[in-house]
Amino acid sequence: MPVEFGSNDSSSAAGSALRDALAAERESRYLDSFSLCDRALKAEPGNPDALNLMGRLCKLGGDLAGAIALQRMALRIDAGHARARNDLAIAQDAVPSRSEGAALFAQAVERAPDVACHHRAPAAIKAFDGMDEVKALLERAVTADPSHAQAHAALGNVLVRENRPVGAPMEYQRAIMLDPELADAQLALAELLHLLHDDEQATQQRDAALARRRIFSACPSSAHAAHRVLMLMRPAPYSANAPLDLVVNHARIAMHRLYLGGPQPPHLAGLPAYDVVFNAMGYYESAHEIIDEAAAFIAAQRRPAINDPRRLAATARERLAQTLHGIDGCIVPVSLRLLREEIAARIVFPALVRPIDTHAGKGLELIADAAQLAGYLAREPAPVLHVTPFVDYKLDDGYYRKYRVIVVDGVAYPYHLAISPNWMVHYNNSPMKDHAWMRDEELRFLTEPRDVFPQWDTLFSRIARAVGLDYFGLDLTRTPEGAALIFEADAAMLVHDLDPPEPFAYKQGPVHAVFAAVEAMIAGWAVRSDRPGLQS
Repeated sequence: MPVEFGSNDSSSAAGSALRDALAAERESRYLDSFSLCDRALKAEPGNPDALNLMGRLCKLGGDLAGAIALQRMALRIDAGHARARNDLAIAQDAVPSRSEGAALFAQAVERAPDVACHHRAPAAIKAFDGMDEVKALLERAVTADPSHAQAHAALGNVLVRENRPVGAPMEYQRAIMLDPELADAQLALAELLHLLHDDEQATQQRDAALARRRIFSACPSSAHAAHRVLMLMRPAPYSANAPLDLVVNHARIAMHRLYLGGPQPPHLAGLPAYDVVFNAMGYYESAHEIIDEAAAFIAAQRRPAINDPRRLAATARERLAQTLHGIDGCIVPVSLRLLREEIAARIVFPALVRPIDTHAGKGLELIADAAQLAGYLAREPAPVLHVTPFVDYKLDDGYYRKYRVIVVDGVAYPYHLAISPNWMVHYNNSPMKDHAWMRDEELRFLTEPRDVFPQWDTLFSRIARAVGLDYFGLDLTRTPEGAALIFEADAAMLVHDLDPPEPFAYKQGPVHAVFAAVEAMIAGWAVRSDRPGLQS
């Protein structure tokens, strides 16, 4: 039955726009009807009458997939909507061939099974030989049967591999509209929306996916893997968890995902078989309950576990100086966690200020005086912030240097060096590609890290013991006196081999040394009969 419009502003706006849209449809003013119907859905996205009308307009425009999806959405909201049921039947009758669509989809998945696996980090979904043929099969499949949700999702998967940031989300969105039970496709859409900086929609899609499903088994390419890992994940973008999808060879290491934070603790009996648990979460203050859940889960099962969740707090910004206190050759500025109303009385200029639980420079500013602080607080609404004394680490040549070191099973590996004229150094926006001398200096660090940090072995061994995690990263620099000035320690620090071969071919060996160390750690822990990392 039609929805009764209420008196609130959004319902009133939706009702008015929908009435005008229906009138325009009756008068065959279809473009006007589409525009008005779109306005109604923006005011009230779940209005079944507006969804029904939009479905009819999609059918008139030749978009059978959209027509079927929208009528199904209307019926999920109002199962008794007679007009939507009739319009759905009309749209489905126009499908060229369901059997042909199913057969073409099956051929595509037979050639490349992983195109039907959608929960890996987008950057880990790479092109493969024969992809054009698989894409052509999937395009024919959705032409033969526009209502085939899994074929749309698989086509979205291929478009991710082609680095199509607009087309891929559209295909995934279509798949989910057709079949909202495709939780892994919805999780993929959430990650893509996050990369497009639409965090609100990304969170909505992720929450909806995880409300349906919390366990995602390894992709088909891992069917014959030597070792099986159960990753404990925080319900957040992949960058908030250790991005092991970008690190391990999936033919050798099968990665199952368990997203914690659900309404009920996970049941061990419902999990896929695994050899080792890998707590993939980085530290976030807002994730205390999930971190506790991870610790409880590890204690309740019998397999060894990498990265004890109880040690994550040692990497918190306000705890890191205490964690690494007393390590010779290691300097960590003391970061304060302050309410915004406390900052003016306690800050010492110059200082770095940022909201808690933020990374990658989000909300981070260098504050030189009280006037800048007032301006920052006027722009930044966060109630709690981190305040850290700024140590000017620019060298005499006018450049700042940030080194990244990855610690795997107690051993430190050089990962990269970013050089920039700006104090906030990120590898992806530093001018490394433009200057051969910068790349030469990075190569020297990657091949001879002890020339930069003479105490390399003892320094990072002591840091590893103090942090107490089996896998984590460090961002740091070298002071003129040769000490390590630590900026950050993070169990979810980004590690990848996605830099272009030209001009970064020299990075492949050192980066793959990190990858090999991670796989060796997993293999070693997978055969342990004890449960290291869980003792008090």
